[in-house]
Amino acid sequence: MFKVTTNQTIALAGLYQALALVQQVAWQGDSTHSCLPASLASVLKLDVNDFMDVFGLPQHLQLGLHTLLETLEKRHDPQVIERTRHAVSLMYLESRLQANPQVTAALSNDIRHIAALHASRDEPEQELVQDLARLYQTHISPLGPKIIIEGDPDYLQREHCANTIRALLLAGIRAVVLWRQAHGRRWALLFGRTSILRNIATLQQGC
Repeated sequence: MFKVTTNQTIALAGLYQALALVQQVAWQGDSTHSCLPASLASVLKLDVNDFMDVFGLPQHLQLGLHTLLETLEKRHDPQVIERTRHAVSLMYLESRLQANPQVTAALSNDIRHIAALHASRDEPEQELVQDLARLYQTHISPLGPKIIIEGDPDYLQREHCANTIRALLLAGIRAVVLWRQAHGRRWALLFGRTSILRNIATLQQGC
């Protein structure tokens, strides 16, 4: 049986949470979801002992768990298809990142610098969004094809929305790094449905 571990499920939930938030911002102009801060902060947590520590608490991943469940149950839904297409794109970009040690080291150094600033002062969320968006543009965008986000054109043209989307895509990259560290396999959503559903149910008990 194709088994997906709890850590792999956490990583997938983190990825799909970031992408669900991207869709909210693209179509609504913003997101006030309670999971947004955790997704943004996950980028800064490079040195953790436990996968869930990247997001803080299970409830900080509840949108991702719900979205992952929806992905398994509504595979033909247009929004599900779009998120999965973006997930594949982020996995490709992360593989390009790992293949370039110089870019990986530069990104890691910049993240640690921003994390130190964020820890030493009460930094407004908007400043963190701008910093993470800049990192995405500097280090990730040049690695491969641009990810085309569907949404309301009026919102997509706004600087705040564009920056939030870039910051969340970087959070998606962070989740893909976790997926790789957990030895995730590309066919998990197709052949690991039973174990993913079991893991989601267990994780949701903590939410």
